[in-house]
Amino acid sequence: MTLQGFDSAIGIFQVRESEPGFGTAEWGFAIGSPFWGTGVFKESAELVLGFAFETLGVHRLEARAAVLNGRGNGALLKVGAVQEGVLRRSLQRDGRFLDQALYAIVDDDWRASRDEVWPTTQPSRVH
Repeated sequence: MTLQGFDSAIGIFQVRESEPGFGTAEWGFAIGSPFWGTGVFKESAELVLGFAFETLGVHRLEARAAVLNGRGNGALLKVGAVQEGVLRRSLQRDGRFLDQALYAIVDDDWRASRDEVWPTTQPSRVH
């Protein structure tokens, strides 16, 4: 992802098919630390979620975040993801196994809440 008017990438979003036909998919994201807390995550996530649910026809979109990653967990909650469980010792980092939280957004829930979660009063800064 880039900011409008700039050529340098500031982050990345990905959507990966988990089952044929994108009935279930997994998404992930990373944003450069200078852009944390600026609102570009929410704007970018709006575009990615719209693409996943409206274009790809995803029914269930899952994400994982290390339990210790407070910022990543908070970002997922901010866009309407629901924590469904903890995957014990499912991520290996620096020789240690860490727990991950499993989040999901279901298409019906996203459609029902998108007007309150995604106000469209301002033009997007990201593309």
